[in-house]
Amino acid sequence: MGYVSSLSSTVTAYEPVTTSGEISFSGLGNGTDFSEIIDATIDAESYQLENYESQKAENEYIIDLLEQLSDAIDDFNDTLDDMDELDEFYSMVGTVSDDQVDVDVDGNADVGIHTIIVNQLALQDVWVNTETAYDSEETVVASSATTLSIDFDGETIDIDVAGGTTLEGLVTTINGNVNARDKFEASILDDGDGYYLVLKSTDAGSDNTISITDTGTLTGMSVAGFENTQAGQSAQIKVDGFPTGADDWIERDSNSIDDVVEGIEFNLLSTTDGEAIQVSIDYDTDDMFDTITEFTEELNQIILDIQLLTGRVTEEEDSDEETYTIDSYALDIVYNEMKSILSSSALGFTRYDEDTGGDYYTALSQIGFETDTDEGSDTYGQLILDEDELEEALDNDPAAVAALFAARSEGESDSEGFQVISVIDGVTPAGEHNVEYTVSGGVLVSATIDGQEASIDGWTILGTGSKSKGLYLSVSDEGDGDFEGTARVKQGKIGELSDSLDDVTSSETGTITLLIENYEELVTNLDNQIYNEEKRLDALETSLERRYAALDATLSSYENQSSLLTSLTAQLD
Repeated sequence: MGYVSSLSSTVTAYEPVTTSGEISFSGLGNGTDFSEIIDATIDAESYQLENYESQKAENEYIIDLLEQLSDAIDDFNDTLDDMDELDEFYSMVGTVSDDQVDVDVDGNADVGIHTIIVNQLALQDVWVNTETAYDSEETVVASSATTLSIDFDGETIDIDVAGGTTLEGLVTTINGNVNARDKFEASILDDGDGYYLVLKSTDAGSDNTISITDTGTLTGMSVAGFENTQAGQSAQIKVDGFPTGADDWIERDSNSIDDVVEGIEFNLLSTTDGEAIQVSIDYDTDDMFDTITEFTEELNQIILDIQLLTGRVTEEEDSDEETYTIDSYALDIVYNEMKSILSSSALGFTRYDEDTGGDYYTALSQIGFETDTDEGSDTYGQLILDEDELEEALDNDPAAVAALFAARSEGESDSEGFQVISVIDGVTPAGEHNVEYTVSGGVLVSATIDGQEASIDGWTILGTGSKSKGLYLSVSDEGDGDFEGTARVKQGKIGELSDSLDDVTSSETGTITLLIENYEELVTNLDNQIYNEEKRLDALETSLERRYAALDATLSSYENQSSLLTSLTAQLD
């Protein structure tokens, strides 16, 4: 398999200038084949060139392996990014007590029970020209050019109709009118006895109504001939008893309503005849279980990739995969950092206590995860999941399980004297922050967070130092004195792992990125060494050819002299 360094293009390939091919050896001297001697000499001198080429191929292979690992980590990180916040990680399910309403829920929905009454469905405004049943769609309805005027929500839209237009052509003309687009549309109704022109508002709702104001000279049509067969109206509902007035309703222009209760989309199918339907929202623990197992499988593949690349484990003997290991301190750091994140408590979490509260789950080991320490196992070094224990944890407290994985930039205070107002996602460091402040004369006079001076504004404290930047607190205990407490910024394991992997594959400062650049630099240096060695060998070959050419000429001269002497001696005899 051949590899080409991404930096090799900066090195000019050496072009041989040897004169071989211009010089030939006849072997007239003593029958010696000097070409074979030169080739053997060059081959013997090429050991360093071969060594450089071997090193280059090896380094390019390492680059390829590192790029594959970087791509795999990026793909895994994409998966993490889709589940590193609670509303993304949560899986919720809605159950409806009757079939007049259906619901779709997402991770923003809260567990609980809602009621809904549907007084009326949203309908589109529909008008049919009942004056004339045309014989066919090809019936000409405009003997000459004319204009059809339609009012939509107080706006008059004039539609020019060309002479000779058929019923089907009229539909096309109306639907192609730029001013009518997205407001209303035309179609043809066939009742078996004839064809009728139908006009219908694009959207439902009482604000999306139409009326025909002028039919021009269209054949078989008049303003009075259009009947409003379905009046446009908005959906009317009450949710959780609101609005309270008997004739008061929440109105929407659609039967799919997603802006009344956060995280819930109500799909209205029919009215409820004044009866309240119950909608129950709960965690979909089966889907959350699947999300966690998917996370585990992809994570273990990344762990295995690094193990194979660093020689911690080897491929099975019957595997067709070519194995290669890299002795890299940088990859060791990446591997150990991942293992540390997976085995440690979540940042900013505090162990649950019946009296003081806290987080029910603070580590993956509490919900069924452990690291396989059996070196003879196929899953050595990977996370092993006890599915029964995970199911028990999800049944016991699914919100706590979700928080362990996907809490992100959630600020909490362990002190009664101050509260966390906000933190800045991606800026405020996750973990525990020590807060100290002084109140004197009924005024907040100083504050530090993690030993760094903080900004004060009235009764608020803002972390400006590197350890707490963006941590915004509100002091509620205004009594004089020196106070101390802990603010916590919580981050789940997915976010912590994702942030760490971002540092690994960052395009500028990533651990693997810099490692690849280092090997690419080695390849470039080897290209230069190969160039110089090829140049040296070419010069050597040229020199040898000239020297052996001179030798061959000398031997040939001696041979000629010998022949001459032999001939003269024979004549003397």
